[in-house]
Amino acid sequence: MTNQKKFDYDAIIIGSGIGGLITGAYLAEQGVKVLICEHHKQPGGNFTSFKRKGYTFDGGIQGCEDGGVFFHLFRRFGLLDRLEFKKSHFAIASPDFYLRVDSVADVGTFYRKLKNIYPHESDGIEQITRDAQACCDFMFSFQKMPNAMYTPWKEALAGFPGWYREHSAAVKYVPEFFQKLTIIMEDYFKQHVSDPDLYRFLCQMSYSGSPASFGLLFLTFLMDYYHPMGGVQVIPDALADYITEHGGEMKYRTLVEEIIMEGDKAQGIRTEAGDIYRAPFIISNGDARRTYLKMLPQDVVPESYKQELRQSTVSESFFTLFLGVDIPPEEIPTRGCSHLLFFPDYRGVDSEAYKSSDDPDVYARAPIDINVNSVHDPSLAPEGKSTVVIQTGAFAEFADNWGTKDGKRTKKYKALKEKVADRLIATAENVIHGLSEKIEVKVSGTPYTFERYTLNSGGASAGWTFHPQKAMNSGLKFLTGFNPPVKNLFQVGHWAMSPGGAPSGAITGRIVSEIVKRRLEWGF
Repeated sequence: MTNQKKFDYDAIIIGSGIGGLITGAYLAEQGVKVLICEHHKQPGGNFTSFKRKGYTFDGGIQGCEDGGVFFHLFRRFGLLDRLEFKKSHFAIASPDFYLRVDSVADVGTFYRKLKNIYPHESDGIEQITRDAQACCDFMFSFQKMPNAMYTPWKEALAGFPGWYREHSAAVKYVPEFFQKLTIIMEDYFKQHVSDPDLYRFLCQMSYSGSPASFGLLFLTFLMDYYHPMGGVQVIPDALADYITEHGGEMKYRTLVEEIIMEGDKAQGIRTEAGDIYRAPFIISNGDARRTYLKMLPQDVVPESYKQELRQSTVSESFFTLFLGVDIPPEEIPTRGCSHLLFFPDYRGVDSEAYKSSDDPDVYARAPIDINVNSVHDPSLAPEGKSTVVIQTGAFAEFADNWGTKDGKRTKKYKALKEKVADRLIATAENVIHGLSEKIEVKVSGTPYTFERYTLNSGGASAGWTFHPQKAMNSGLKFLTGFNPPVKNLFQVGHWAMSPGGAPSGAITGRIVSEIVKRRLEWGF
């Protein structure tokens, strides 16, 4: 790729989350001279792993859903030849119920179980069940649709008639699916049930404020999970290797503090160490608020855009507990499933309680996700032992910002972490009896832990909130969030679209890399 003398690179990417890495991989393989700057010691963002005393823990995402996206990319970048993926199995449980969820029919079984608990809500539950199954069917069909974004357009076009014939029943649900995108999950459930306990329980099934269609199909993502042998970190490591093998450059422990403007165009960066690198295109894979409110001159970003950034709501974070336990994987009673969503009761907890409360006991009734990836990858733990990662939704606002002061951790913060961790362990012992007595390693993370490592505001796990009226890039902006109002600056990753999550990194990375490559060919 031709590079004008005043530039050090053709493109600079800020952040090596999955969106930044996919963008970099696409560009590097096309001969674009690309630099990726990452403030952490390793690539990945929420795709990360860390080690403690012989145990390997996945620090953010606990697996990788294909979504009709990722395996196309992994195949293109040669990751399927370098890495081994195991299908992750998922189950839902409560003190009196266990269900392995492998199909849309199982989704129906789960919802209909609620009729036994709330027989007076049978009609509403039946309608919710039918809608959930229809949404799941539609999503699985959509994921199989030939996609010109990842395959040659002639091949995609040729495959479309066959796909339509096979999935015509699911396609007929499209109008209703899109209609349910216009209302949030909470309002949808209010239309069908009136029991407050059941309502709260149902609202726990997805990110708060999700469009109803997303809330109803959320279980499809968990049925589509895969785990790479060696831990999630091997995915970003392999992508980083692919980038450097194709002439790209990775710089770690390199915090970008400023995006340099020349006239009205973004043309370079300045790092915390004072190093300056120039390129005709800058791509941010970092936190949107930090990018546009702190890294650019204040007169560059339109006031209306800055106001929207400040007013928009970020997505939930997690409280995560990483446990190394002296229990062989085969003795972990998840019945061969590596992921178990456990509900301690059927009453549910109002999501606002996780924001407004200062009582750690609110977590005693929180649903938890128990992840035991050593079930299919014993190498993650010493022989005869297991990793157990327990997650539950959390907000940065809990207990006066978790007891932090001026962004710093305090004695109150540490005490809250311990109390919440104890509540989650007690809940997990409904499944893994005697768990507390077998713990050898114990590490916990709050929203502020994830903020520190990823620089995502409030430790947001999926960028902006899923709530369409409160998110920055929802509705029609879903298709344009990668293109902020600053020339030659692009955004990729989960801050570029809402709902976000891992697939948004793949989608925006593909779009932005193609735009940048074309503009370089055309002389900017």
